[in-house]
Amino acid sequence: MSLHSEAPAIPPGFMPMPEMMQVPLIGSIACGTPILAEQNIKSYIGVPAAWRADFALECHGDSMAPTICDGDVVCIRKQPEVEQGQIAAVRIGEEATLKHFYYQNDVMTLLADNPSVCPPMVYTGPQLEEVEVEGLAVGFCRGLV
Repeated sequence: MSLHSEAPAIPPGFMPMPEMMQVPLIGSIACGTPILAEQNIKSYIGVPAAWRADFALECHGDSMAPTICDGDVVCIRKQPEVEQGQIAAVRIGEEATLKHFYYQNDVMTLLADNPSVCPPMVYTGPQLEEVEVEGLAVGFCRGLV
């Protein structure tokens, strides 16, 4: 018997699991505290390292369905800017939301995939001071049961 444990053989036709990394799973964002504040971290989860995610968020609601559904865990790469149309985690005052991001002519528009649940959110002028892009959605996990 060997003292070294070997990885199980991968069946023909299957690929090995990707390299994984641990990121904090954050439940909610409190006003005035950083998104990665210790009290906001619920646990740590494994996600593919290739996503280069900094944290994960539990999604609640159906505004981004069918792309991202209630109960999905979305992985976010922390960055202050995203490209037009990308899905971003955005903090608006005390609330955080996940929406498609658009910015043109000093107007920020956040669009849901499901407009019947959430109409377009439009911010201009002084309203923009209350809005902060937390990061880019780079992947998500969904349970099957």
